[in-house]
Amino acid sequence: MQKLGDGIELGSGQAQLCHGILMKNALLDAGRSVLRAKGKVVFPTKKLTAKQLSGIRKTCPGARAVRRKFELRNEKPHSLREALQDKLPAKELAILPSSYDSLGDAVILELPDGLAGRAKVIADALLEISKPTKSVFIKTGAHSGLFRAEPVEFVAGEKKKFATYKEHGCAFRISLGKVFFSPRLSTERKRIASQIKEGEVVAALFAGVGPFPIVFAKNSKMAKAIAIELNPVAVEDMAFNIRENKAEGKVIPVLGDVNELSSRYEGLCDRAVMPLPKGGEDFLESAIRYINPKGGIVHYYQFVARENPFEIPRRQIAAACMKMGRDFKVLLERKVREYSPDIIQVVVDFEVWGK
Repeated sequence: MQKLGDGIELGSGQAQLCHGILMKNALLDAGRSVLRAKGKVVFPTKKLTAKQLSGIRKTCPGARAVRRKFELRNEKPHSLREALQDKLPAKELAILPSSYDSLGDAVILELPDGLAGRAKVIADALLEISKPTKSVFIKTGAHSGLFRAEPVEFVAGEKKKFATYKEHGCAFRISLGKVFFSPRLSTERKRIASQIKEGEVVAALFAGVGPFPIVFAKNSKMAKAIAIELNPVAVEDMAFNIRENKAEGKVIPVLGDVNELSSRYEGLCDRAVMPLPKGGEDFLESAIRYINPKGGIVHYYQFVARENPFEIPRRQIAAACMKMGRDFKVLLERKVREYSPDIIQVVVDFEVWGK
């Protein structure tokens, strides 16, 4: 497609110099292609003032302003906001989310009420800018219920039941809308894997579809991980993921409640990971029970207020260890991610020992 517009014409010998001037002064129109013919070059420009044209001529004698038909560039927009620039009014662009959860070939959008009717337009734009994305869903509610599943609704692309997500050399099947999964803990999974010593037994609590224990299996020399999950759909996905990642024997999927199973695995583990989305304090004593009396490490995640974020987790850990008759030492306190303007997720790594 062609479009008539302003340009600067000059001999090809001065093209590089002129191009530099136009770029430096933000005068080049990147939406149209450069014309070249018979030793001449025509650069597409924004509307030039007499002063700007005079400045260009001082450096590039013979340059002159022209009107030409230029081919429009077929460039993909670089962001979702850019893709929607001409499709949404300013007031809707202002509330467009700046981020979204990408589960490999599926994206899950969380839209404010003011954009609820624009889901299809936004989803189509997302498919345009993101080549790996094959399906777009929107959140239709918060994490809820016993399994903390996040309800979603299909909007655009390929309708599917599962997302395929990859990280750290592992691939995961995720039942969309039926299980809890956070790609935003990828850094944490690799961080902990790098700390696991050869021969360790790990309690992967609230294991979901298996991202923590399977990443550990692929990126450490642990002996095995006991991966406990209450959601039967998530356990089915985890069993599938264990096979697909050739982690049989190293990751043991267990369907059940973390509290109820703590007596079965009491004292058998060197490390416990507890990435529960909410309410981890109700399982702290059980997590400690999994740890060998000779000593081990617990990775405790919690959502807290931004102000004094580690005060509450410290108190919770101290109270649980006291009740269990265990000694402890905090090894690390770390902010993991933003959750809302007032809430962040943190992790506290602590060593615990004694009987």
